[in-house]
Amino acid sequence: MNNIMINPDAKIEESVFIDDFVVIGKGVTIEKDVYLSKGVKIYGKALIKSGTYIGDNCIIGHPQRIHLKKIITSKKKNSDFESPQVDIGENCTIRTGTIIYSEVSIEDNCQTGHNVLIREKTAIAENTLIGTNSIIDGNVTIGRNASIQTGVYIPPFSVIGNNIFMGPFSKLTNDKYMMRKKYDLIGPTIEDNVSLGANSIIFPNVKIRFGTIVGAGAVVTKDTKEKDIIIGNPARFLKKVPDDWN
Repeated sequence: MNNIMINPDAKIEESVFIDDFVVIGKGVTIEKDVYLSKGVKIYGKALIKSGTYIGDNCIIGHPQRIHLKKIITSKKKNSDFESPQVDIGENCTIRTGTIIYSEVSIEDNCQTGHNVLIREKTAIAENTLIGTNSIIDGNVTIGRNASIQTGVYIPPFSVIGNNIFMGPFSKLTNDKYMMRKKYDLIGPTIEDNVSLGANSIIFPNVKIRFGTIVGAGAVVTKDTKEKDIIIGNPARFLKKVPDDWN
């Protein structure tokens, strides 16, 4: 093993595999049978639970903006600075190039695609997939068994339920006036069992109710009712979800 930096205060089980050029910072705990690929950096207070795989050049516990100022002022190495806790559960797969900020919680059996960004104060429940090149921009809650496909954008202050599907390049928004007028940022609420089609767009503070299906390319500007199928720009009601559909 070459060019590995491990802070003496880190706690690492003997069964952990550590590839070349890995950095493990102060306050990090890594449980058994974790695999750290080449170039991984784990900062701050972080807990990586058993059986998790972290791919090449991932960053876990990236400092938030307010903590970067402290790091710059103190002239400390990132690996010596402890940010708020980040937790990654058991048997997760964090693929190459993913960046996860501090104060993030990811439960068991979650996966990311390549080059995913997950910012601070985000909680992701078990068995959830975050697809390649997706961005979760912080202060977001995501439920269990979510399937979030390639290129999805989720802004701050959004709430995502259980068993949801977000198709490729679907987008949520949280700024109604695009900085032209004072407005508290409020993301959409996506309730359980919702499916969003590819390239759909959901406006700020819109509630997509239980079981709704949003068609590909739809632009949703107002709340739906439960089990609606909606299509178009602006989105309109088509029909109710048939009883024999999941």
